[in-house]
Amino acid sequence: MIRRRRNSLLLPLAVVSLAARPIAAQTVPSPAPTASTASVGRPTPGPVFESPGFARAVDRGTRTRTGAPGPRNWVQHARYAITAALDVASSRLTGEERVTWINHSPDTLPLIAVHLRQNVFAPGSPRREPVPITGGVTLTRVAAEGQALDTIARGGRSRGGRGAAARPGYQVSGAVMWIRPPHPVLPGDSARLEFAWSYVPAPSPSDGREGREDHLYFMGYWYPEVAVYDDVDGWVADPYLNGAEFYMDPADYDVRVTVPHGWVVGATGTLRNPSEILSRRTLDRLAAAHRTRDVVHVIAADDRGRGGGFAAGGATATWHYTATDVRDFAWGASDRYAWDATSAFVRDSARGRTDTVAINSYYRLTDAAAAWPLGGARFTRDAIEQLSAYLWPYPWPVMSSMEGILLSGGMEYPMMTLMQPWADTLSLAGDLMHETGHMWFPMQVGSNETRHPWMDEGLTQFDVAQAMRVLYGEPRQGGRPNDSEQGQRGRYVRTAREGRDQSLSQWGDLFPLELYSMYYDKTSQALIALRSVIGDPLFHRTLREYGRRWIDRHPEPEDFFNTFNAAAGRDLGWFWETWFDHGWPLDQAIASVRTEGDSTAITVEDRGLAPMPVRLTITRAGGTVQKIEVPVEVWLGGARTAVARVAGAPAVERVEIDAEQAFPDVNRDNQSWSAQPR
Repeated sequence: MIRRRRNSLLLPLAVVSLAARPIAAQTVPSPAPTASTASVGRPTPGPVFESPGFARAVDRGTRTRTGAPGPRNWVQHARYAITAALDVASSRLTGEERVTWINHSPDTLPLIAVHLRQNVFAPGSPRREPVPITGGVTLTRVAAEGQALDTIARGGRSRGGRGAAARPGYQVSGAVMWIRPPHPVLPGDSARLEFAWSYVPAPSPSDGREGREDHLYFMGYWYPEVAVYDDVDGWVADPYLNGAEFYMDPADYDVRVTVPHGWVVGATGTLRNPSEILSRRTLDRLAAAHRTRDVVHVIAADDRGRGGGFAAGGATATWHYTATDVRDFAWGASDRYAWDATSAFVRDSARGRTDTVAINSYYRLTDAAAAWPLGGARFTRDAIEQLSAYLWPYPWPVMSSMEGILLSGGMEYPMMTLMQPWADTLSLAGDLMHETGHMWFPMQVGSNETRHPWMDEGLTQFDVAQAMRVLYGEPRQGGRPNDSEQGQRGRYVRTAREGRDQSLSQWGDLFPLELYSMYYDKTSQALIALRSVIGDPLFHRTLREYGRRWIDRHPEPEDFFNTFNAAAGRDLGWFWETWFDHGWPLDQAIASVRTEGDSTAITVEDRGLAPMPVRLTITRAGGTVQKIEVPVEVWLGGARTAVARVAGAPAVERVEIDAEQAFPDVNRDNQSWSAQPR
């Protein structure tokens, strides 16, 4: 999501020498102990500790310390059948739902947790930020195994005093419902749940993720959804507080949505009954769009409402969508929408084929949304193709983008995004790239966004920069900073300079400040630095491997770290703790360059808190270039100063730290030295 608000080795220091070798990179050897650095103190990273739950999972064979899922790894799965009707006169959605929830775990479960996230809008419900109060969810039926359930009072008895807490029933606390079914759910067994409910979508700006405005509704987290039960933490039923985002299991959906006739419905999944809803002219346009990368106006201005875009019918129409192996289902509807479509062509080298992805874009014809007719479908198509090339092929048959509701930024849902009504095309391109990027993290690689936001937002922020560079090159002055490595670095560095660098390991709802520049941009900068530490080919190969091995599963931070440790063939614990567990800024400086006899001594200082290798580029008289590296082990030993000695001839004319700008140093002004002109 993009939410834009208005705004443990102990190696001490030594002096090291290297002969000059033009062009080729060299590494300064690890220094021998000296008395001069024994008293120099600085914080140094230690080992990365596993959570107790992760360690138990390793013991049980569901996780490994190589980063791969264990042989006994499992993920729960559900099948949802939902029918819903939208009454636009009262702005009330009414729904009925049947869920078959399969227990793939080895555990017997007497309770089932269910999210009622619309209760964040209920009076008295806990939340991080103010929201419109709508009353939340009204439940008219809760059943398990065909048996209707009553609420269980806090005192432990069901409503009316009809039994002890061990009797079947349910209890709602804020945005979470706990159900005790008639029988515990055994390993390999399933639970059948039924719900009937209604609610009024909150008016815009709602919570910045979904809601309603005039003639437009977007339904996000709109139905009762079974919470995640995983192999590390068991039930993960963290309530939605209008702060951190979500954690969800893969599931299958069969959804029928009834709206007024003439309203367009876009949704997660594939439309199964187009001939019942759309006119022949619209069907022909849609079929043509699915054969070309050209953008086709499926429903244009004069087709909207009860115009010629729809099949003849009564007062309402029911749109039937299905989706398989997605973690959520969302939909939006309006009688003001234009509908554009095209196709993305995604090369799947592993299968030796090119897949076609149907691209849909829904938007209103307003000045505020002026960029959408130009770029909504095109930019969504480009994002699918570029991210598929950089990561791995997009797996679903459809991808849609929808404009409306939001006052800023965008929000991702499986197979679709919801965006603000951009008038600027480059801004729309960048935001669509980011939200579409979430189709990989976390829509496929199902990390816990609530507790570890960097695992989806940070990885996506990094991926956006890679794809945008291919399409548009590096941004010009004044261009979109969020969409380039340099721009993302600038935001993070400004925050760090102001003393507001923070740990990425904080849970999303506990993060006090600078969520965007930390979870998004600091993570992206850490990945760029890691790419430089281990090398681009290995980094890219390992990022893909991490993603593919955790598709439809739930990786923890340890799984990400272990995957890269194994690929690099070394423990990168110093890197993980530095960049993910602490708010340690990086500040490497050239203190002096002195020629002494037949050698030149380059003194570098580590003035920050983040230990990193020091990459020196030395330019000599005549243009010869030499590259050397002071290894990170120097700083891990507690040193603050290191001296690299190189040959004095040809004369050293310029020395620069990190000429490639791979590391997010907070002060570039102290990273270069030039000889005085003679």
